[in-house]
Amino acid sequence: MIFALLSALAWSLLDLLRKYLSSQTTPLSLAVWLALGVTPLYAVSWVASGSAMPESDYWLPGSLSVLAAAVASFSFIKALSIGRMAILIPVLSFTPVVAAILSWVLLGDIPDNVQLAAMAVIVVTIFVLNGGWNLLRDPTHAGPGFGLMLLVSLCWGMVIVLDKWALASAPLAFHGFLQSAGMVLLLCLALAVRPGEQRRVVGVPVYQGHIGLLMLAVVTFATAVSLQWLALAHVHAGVLETIKRGTGILGAALWGAWLFREQVGRIQLLLMGVIIVATAVLSLT
Repeated sequence: MIFALLSALAWSLLDLLRKYLSSQTTPLSLAVWLALGVTPLYAVSWVASGSAMPESDYWLPGSLSVLAAAVASFSFIKALSIGRMAILIPVLSFTPVVAAILSWVLLGDIPDNVQLAAMAVIVVTIFVLNGGWNLLRDPTHAGPGFGLMLLVSLCWGMVIVLDKWALASAPLAFHGFLQSAGMVLLLCLALAVRPGEQRRVVGVPVYQGHIGLLMLAVVTFATAVSLQWLALAHVHAGVLETIKRGTGILGAALWGAWLFREQVGRIQLLLMGVIIVATAVLSLT
């Protein structure tokens, strides 16, 4: 479980770094450069560990994971570019639900009753904390991007389950190399059909932001993903995704209050306290 918590903290730090970097380049270009940055890290790690090839059972979940991750990245960016963030972000609280259901269907992996209860509490609390109550109260005014964000939730929930399935038949470093290289290829193809995107060199967008922050984000990205994959060997995919989402919400609130002087109300503090307690229950079961 320690890997799950460390991974969630790394994802939270990555969210902060992406917030800074997205002001210097387009989100889709940033996604390309993050994937491009981790590709050689996994390639070197794979070669250094003996270049072991995956078993035949790996290719179906491994390939589907790359495709789902690329679709989610592109859809997330597109949804936020055409819709209202306050309405769309709460939809992501369904990601742990998707992960839990697919983990049961595809892997036969079912959480115990205590874990299910804690997951339900965290998912509902995240939904309410992000303003999801407004979505329930007036679902007809979700506006553009809502369908795309539902697709993002489905894909991200699918990715973590497919990763667990794939890693049972392949070295972690090989899976990381295939994932990152595949993401670069698919995202560059997405960039190719977007008019007005940044200048490119051999299909890759030119990066003009802070190089030091980008390198830190690459290392943080590789750390978050690798720890998540290590945790999947011992933790239910739905539980891991719930911890990740809950920690991300807490991290966003803390980063916002500390670095951007954002105000946090009493109700928000109460809801974050609920997330902390429920996450602790998940971590101890």
